[in-house]
Amino acid sequence: MRFSLAVAAFAGSAMAIPSLSSLSLPSFLSRRADCLTEAEAKEIVDIYVRLIANYKDEDCEKYCADSFVDRSDSINTFIFRPLGEPTFATKKIFMDAQGSNPPFPVVVDSIDAVACKSIGMKWHATFGAANKPARGITLIGVTKEKGWWQISSLDLEFNSLIWLLNMGGNYTWEG
Repeated sequence: MRFSLAVAAFAGSAMAIPSLSSLSLPSFLSRRADCLTEAEAKEIVDIYVRLIANYKDEDCEKYCADSFVDRSDSINTFIFRPLGEPTFATKKIFMDAQGSNPPFPVVVDSIDAVACKSIGMKWHATFGAANKPARGITLIGVTKEKGWWQISSLDLEFNSLIWLLNMGGNYTWEG
């Protein structure tokens, strides 16, 4: 009788324990379904490189969100925009600019961070008159409003003095 009571007590307590599938794991052990995976982040970085190094309107139409914005004080210095303001405030402005710019050979050095809806990466581009590597960093924001990941924002900075030399410009250091 004692054995059957113990089994009944154990069986009753086991029913009160939630199944493993209903437990929520700490965030470092699981990733929410509405967050980027490492593989998806790599795909977004590849799209970013295409948008800069081999621009096509079709890529931008599909992979840049309607709310897209690009911010870069490095670029703002070249196009005479005030520092701190969006460089390309809309997808259309970005498309027009990229369509008229020559491609730049962007090489991804590393993808350093993948968060739920953002990617941090380092890159360099070696080209032009000086042919020196201009190093940069880009933070890519993403959204999944249309059912697939799209770039919603770009925040980037790079060595604009090296970029200037590569474009055939020069500067004088006044110390």
